[in-house]
Amino acid sequence: MLFEAVQFAVAAHAGQKRKFTGVPYIQHPLRVMSRTLLLPDVTESMAAAAVLHDVLEDCGVARQALEERFGAETAGLVAELTNVSKVAHPEANRAARKRLDRDRILGISRNAKRIKLIDRIDNLRDIPEGEGFLKRYRAESLLLLEVLRGADAGLETELERLLEEPDKE
Repeated sequence: MLFEAVQFAVAAHAGQKRKFTGVPYIQHPLRVMSRTLLLPDVTESMAAAAVLHDVLEDCGVARQALEERFGAETAGLVAELTNVSKVAHPEANRAARKRLDRDRILGISRNAKRIKLIDRIDNLRDIPEGEGFLKRYRAESLLLLEVLRGADAGLETELERLLEEPDKE
């Protein structure tokens, strides 16, 4: 299943580039999956969800398609990892959408929270220093960390350390 999930993600993200670096977007989900595979109690569904974590939000893939292909557990994790506010409340400003997403994330599973921590860590490492957006993203990440607490102390500490790094902007 994992190989199939990687192929699916590669096809879904075909042609997409990372906003600040211009590298193929698929590198991000592949890094998140690779890091998820290092968790001591990782399941195949967790690893598959990690590589698929942005396909609902960014690629127009339907949850039902994921469920049919990868099963309910994987599709459920991907749904938990999806920021639905962009679709549900496109009229809301970024701060309001992020607040809605944090409120929803409070209730997601521990495994989804762990993947979300890995995702955030990878995103923070991928935004170049000197990029004006980094300061805002760090502030949003600090708020997000509060609703992810209790999922994985090691990942939480790693995210905290990244957020404590001085701005070089």
